[in-house]
Amino acid sequence: MAFVGQQSSVNYIYLLDVDAAGAGANPTRLTSDAEAENYPSWSGDGKRLVYQRDFNGSAIYVIAADDAGQQRLSPTPGFDVTPSWSPNGAQIVYVRLYEAPAPNMPPMTDIRVMNADGTGDRAILANTLFSVEPRWSVNDQLVFMSLMSGSGYLDIYAMNLDGTGLQQLTSGAYNNGDPVWSPDGSRITFGSDREGGGKLNIFAMNSDGSRQQQLTHFDVPYEAGDTNWSSDGKKIAFEWDINGMKQSNPNAYAEVWTMNPDGSGETSTGVQCSSVGCAPRWHPRVSRFHDHK
Repeated sequence: MAFVGQQSSVNYIYLLDVDAAGAGANPTRLTSDAEAENYPSWSGDGKRLVYQRDFNGSAIYVIAADDAGQQRLSPTPGFDVTPSWSPNGAQIVYVRLYEAPAPNMPPMTDIRVMNADGTGDRAILANTLFSVEPRWSVNDQLVFMSLMSGSGYLDIYAMNLDGTGLQQLTSGAYNNGDPVWSPDGSRITFGSDREGGGKLNIFAMNSDGSRQQQLTHFDVPYEAGDTNWSSDGKKIAFEWDINGMKQSNPNAYAEVWTMNPDGSGETSTGVQCSSVGCAPRWHPRVSRFHDHK
């Protein structure tokens, strides 16, 4: 599993072994740059990770899982964030901010797609308010969170790869974010504060927004969010934290946890992660999870 950990107040990408009981072992730092690195995403073959690095603004980088070298894919300076691979590893979807984000001033954004080597870069959804964290399904759809509705609350949207078929999947006077596809593209997990009272928990819904159900039931000061499915669909990794202020408190204590897709079997790996953007990401080779003893 890849995740984001913090050392000397700087975020780095780490790798972690997780056994069949959900216990974590051997956390190893993969990156070593002076600038913060966040939001890792595995290539389909498990050989590379794409991530954002806060260098000259923020940019998209690719690194080999054996630390054989990194490559910058987006221009300098700029504000390119939240990358994710296509299932076949040929392309990367990401977001370009029009300006650096500021408190209570979310920027306009483009959702963009480029080839895995950085060529063929193009916008597929331009000039919308804070549309971020796009994820690519096996059914060639994208899901992301956005403020485009004008309600002042984050909602989850889906669309085709060319930007057509835009569909709002959540609504209401609460925030919904960090959407992630199940491996078969039939379900989406996400975080939401819809319970009120400062609670943040994990929910799931069908790909069309139907059958929304709550998976975790933590009460303040405990929170859960930032999910990722194992490639066999049998486990979900997530960030668990204490008094994370909806995962925005950089001083909150956070851990990598796992659970079953129905919310049962919640288990801590015992490994601490960054309190803002823990980003646990299963390795695509499920056999590593099942075979590790």
